[in-house]
Amino acid sequence: MKKKVLNVGIIGAGFMGSTHTYNYLNMPLFYDDLPFRIQLVGICDTDLDKARQLKKNFGYKFATDNYMDLIERDDIDIIDVSTPTIFHYQQIVKSIEAEKHVYVDKPLCATPGEAEEVVALAEKTGLVYQVAYNYRFYPAMMKAKMLIDEGFLGRGISFRIVYYHSSNLDPDKPMGWKQDRAMGGGGVMIEMACHALDLMYHFLGKYESARMESMILYPKRPDKNGNIVEVRGEDHVLLTIRMKNGMLGTAEVSKVMTGTNDDLNFEIYGTKGALKFEMMHPNFLWVYDSMDACGTLGGSRGFKAVETINRYPESKSNFPGPRFGIGWIRGHVACQYNFVRCVHEGVPASPSFSEGAYIQKVTGKIYEGAETMGGI
Repeated sequence: MKKKVLNVGIIGAGFMGSTHTYNYLNMPLFYDDLPFRIQLVGICDTDLDKARQLKKNFGYKFATDNYMDLIERDDIDIIDVSTPTIFHYQQIVKSIEAEKHVYVDKPLCATPGEAEEVVALAEKTGLVYQVAYNYRFYPAMMKAKMLIDEGFLGRGISFRIVYYHSSNLDPDKPMGWKQDRAMGGGGVMIEMACHALDLMYHFLGKYESARMESMILYPKRPDKNGNIVEVRGEDHVLLTIRMKNGMLGTAEVSKVMTGTNDDLNFEIYGTKGALKFEMMHPNFLWVYDSMDACGTLGGSRGFKAVETINRYPESKSNFPGPRFGIGWIRGHVACQYNFVRCVHEGVPASPSFSEGAYIQKVTGKIYEGAETMGGI
């Protein structure tokens, strides 16, 4: 029997915990006539004051600094894991053992071995599990996926994807957990490149081989207490890639690219067409169709901006409306909507734990310096 109320507990009251809180609260605006209601029950953080602040501001029933207080409650259906990567494995395993549906921030776990274990456990339950690869859920990305699946590109030739931030340029900025290999499992390769690798996997299929060059801009930084410590998480990576379908590509991911903000851009080229996207101009997918007429002064051939904007076919609410600009939070709302809809309907969700584990395996192979992906 489908539940009318889905009760949620979130582990982690930081940036992503706050983001996920927003999405659960506001989902009924974006998707009206939901056949279920979402109830925020518990919020957990090791910093209890942060958890209490979210409880006060957003209506959670209780706050705690022990995540088992969420997992052990019978009135919580969904556990949302929004903690540093090193904690994902244990929190996911405990949630699966307690027969909870699980939504987890990317990457799935800190290591490929951990990811394989949680997939094996999850597959025995019949419950719903999803990884928060939210960029798949931009309308422009959905349009690109549709065109690729329809054969618009013809035979795939090459691709380029970049994901640039500039947040690590200041040498005096204290090192956070995402630069601490012990907490995050790596640097930008595991934290940011997983998004780029997931998108190309989503569009083009599995990986055949990859080779990485990486750099740490400042080998030493102050920690949060002002002590100078060694930085072990890479700031910048460059990957050369071959896909199993024969396409060649590159991926460049960095937190030290001056002048950038959240710049996730790609180009994909085939024998019949090409696609381009820029995250800082997210309302359009640029499309080149070689079937367009080519005549005097070029005819009608050229890259065209297809206005994807806020067009979500499954959203009937007209909020904020299909003609208004898309934003970063909207992709997250759509990603979580996909998850809770699947929970309500009792069907598997995608990006699944299995898909997240695949990206983890690819990342692990690249870190090992194994240029071929083998049988994965």
